[in-house]
Amino acid sequence: MKILVVKTSSMGDIIHAFPIVSDIMAVYPQARIHWLAEESFSSVVALHPCIRKVHVCAFRRWRRSLLQAHVWREMKALATELQDEHFDLVIDEQGLLRSAWVASWAKAPVHGFSKDTVREPLATYFYQHQYAIHENEGAVRRYRMLAAEVLSYALPQTSPHFSLQACAPVHVTQTSPYVSFVVNTSRDEKLWPEKYWVRLGQRFYQQGYSCVLYWGNAVEKERVERIAREIPHSVVAPRRALDRTAVWLQRSALMIGVDTGLSHLAAALGVPSIGIFVSTRTDILHLIGDATCVSLGDVGKVPSLEEVWQTSQSMLTVL
Repeated sequence: MKILVVKTSSMGDIIHAFPIVSDIMAVYPQARIHWLAEESFSSVVALHPCIRKVHVCAFRRWRRSLLQAHVWREMKALATELQDEHFDLVIDEQGLLRSAWVASWAKAPVHGFSKDTVREPLATYFYQHQYAIHENEGAVRRYRMLAAEVLSYALPQTSPHFSLQACAPVHVTQTSPYVSFVVNTSRDEKLWPEKYWVRLGQRFYQQGYSCVLYWGNAVEKERVERIAREIPHSVVAPRRALDRTAVWLQRSALMIGVDTGLSHLAAALGVPSIGIFVSTRTDILHLIGDATCVSLGDVGKVPSLEEVWQTSQSMLTVL
C-alpha cells in the first residue's frame, strides 16, 4: 500500500502529525509512506526514517507570483511527480483549500476531515471520503484519529511515537553539557520576558551548563544576542537548515522554549523539554515527544522564573 500524507505546514503542525507514521507502520509494516510539505519544512520531514520520500510544494512562494509562467511550470511538474507515484490513497491532514487541491493532483482517492470539522470547508470539494473529527480532540490525537479512520484500524492506546533522527553532518562546537533556549517565536504575545531568560541562563551557568540560543531572522538574532551577552559562556548557534539545527537540539541536556516550531521539534527528537506557554491553551496544544515534556502556563498565565527553574531542576535530577 502506497500512501501520500499531505501536511504542508507549519513546522509544529507537521511534527504533531508524525505519530501517524508509527501508527500506520505498526499495522501495515509494508506500507510505503510519502509526505507532501512546504519547501521550507521539507528537511524536517526528512528526519523521519520511515517516510520513503518527501514531495515539495511552494505555495508560500507561489502565491506571490501566481501570474508567472515558471510558477505554473513548477506546479505542473509537481502534479506529474505525484501522479507518477501511483498512490493508493491520499490523506489530507492539513484541511485547507490549497492542500486539498494539491492532494487531488495525485489522482488517487483523497481522504480528509468533514465539512463541519475541516479548517476550510471548501477543501471538501476535493475529498472522496470525509471524517468528522473535531479540533477539540487536540492536534496529535486528531491527526492519529483521521489516519486510523482512513485505514480502518483501532486508534492505538499507546502514547504517540515520533521516531525522529537528526543525523545531518554538522560540527557542534559545544563539548560541555548545554541547555537549549528557544526564546523566539513569530508572534510577540508568545514571548517570555528577556530578563527571565537572562536570570535562568545565569543559574544554569552556575551549575556548569552552557546555554545555546537559536534564531531565524535579524530581529531574532538581535534578541538572542542581547540575552547571550548577559549569560557567561552562552552560545548563539549559527543559523542553519532545520535538519542541521535539529542536531544541535538533539544533543541538548534539556530544552526550554516558547510555543514555536523549534520547541516542538526538540520534544519530538526525544530531548527532555519544558514548554513556556503564555497565550496558548495547553489543554489543546502542549509539548509532546519521545522524552519527558512539561508544559507550563496557559492563556494569560505567564510562568514565573521560579516555576521554570524548579521544573528544570526536577527534570535534570531524573536525568
